[in-house]
Amino acid sequence: MRILVIDDSAYNRKMIRSMLMEMAEVELVDIASDGEEAIKAVMTEPPDVITLDLNMPRMDGFTFLRWLMRNRPLPVVVVSSEGGEKNVFKALDLGALDFVVKPLRYASERIVEIRSELQEKVRAVASKNMKQYLDHLKASRPPRRYPVHHPSAATDDDIKGVLVIGASTGGPSAVQRVLSEIHEDFSLPIIVVQHMPPVFTRQFSLRLGKNTPLEAKEAEEGDPLVPGRILVVPGGYHLKMDDRQGHRVVLVEKQEGDRFVPSVDVTMTSAAEIFGRRVVGVLLTGMGNDGADGMSRIREMGGRTIAESEESTVVFGMPRAALQKGAVEEVLDLEEIPDRIMEMVRDISGLKNG
Repeated sequence: MRILVIDDSAYNRKMIRSMLMEMAEVELVDIASDGEEAIKAVMTEPPDVITLDLNMPRMDGFTFLRWLMRNRPLPVVVVSSEGGEKNVFKALDLGALDFVVKPLRYASERIVEIRSELQEKVRAVASKNMKQYLDHLKASRPPRRYPVHHPSAATDDDIKGVLVIGASTGGPSAVQRVLSEIHEDFSLPIIVVQHMPPVFTRQFSLRLGKNTPLEAKEAEEGDPLVPGRILVVPGGYHLKMDDRQGHRVVLVEKQEGDRFVPSVDVTMTSAAEIFGRRVVGVLLTGMGNDGADGMSRIREMGGRTIAESEESTVVFGMPRAALQKGAVEEVLDLEEIPDRIMEMVRDISGLKNG
């Protein structure tokens, strides 16, 4: 594997290069200090993966990304400073596949804290077919901004079930694509579990509220489940559901050793135990195996499950793990998933109580 590291900080370039050279499969790590240098490097000898800082002199990361995806599409992992969540989502819209957050805004020896995450994400996106991904990304962009929709308050009897969507690498674009095609009168509450750090989940919920017909917010302790409203699980927490005092959400702080935070398994398992066969579980693109146990529990309780196909994912890890566990009812391309969700929800709405 050949990697190009783009960062205006000489210290960060050195440290990121060193972390990547530790990977057995890496043959060479080249460096560039801004977008102009990066274009020359790509034209001279294209790398397999690029790590990209966004705030740089002469040519920033956004300008470089636009050029790259138009002229020589390659897998990109953004390495962003904290506080740059809006910039990160803009980069994902332009074609970057994932991101890693630096511990501090300025060059610091603490950058070594991103070693494992950086190596894992670079490894995960290295073989991605970018032309195929960019075709899906282009199709996922909504044609217009949606008006704000405020679903009506629901009684406990109105909550007939729940839709839980889990995703990781490549998830923000995939989740938005699915939910942008869900009708505003959707009859189930929607929980989105996207592997993402704190603050970024809040920004993600705002984007979903603007780019889908549905109201969306970052989940808070005690939030009621409301049909047609999206709750995004906040970074740093897991989300469970409680039906003792109405259908409400419970946030559980992450524990030391938790691999995935927020966890798709935690939310899907909770949904299955409360709603049984009235759950639709959808597992989209992502690395690792989070969601396999949760999808399995949904199936055990008679619920419905969908996994995104390998052809349309950025990384097939999470759907593959669920498939290998026998937890997937249907495997579908991303663009097929919204219609199938609507069909499954109509089936659920026809179920008798009990």
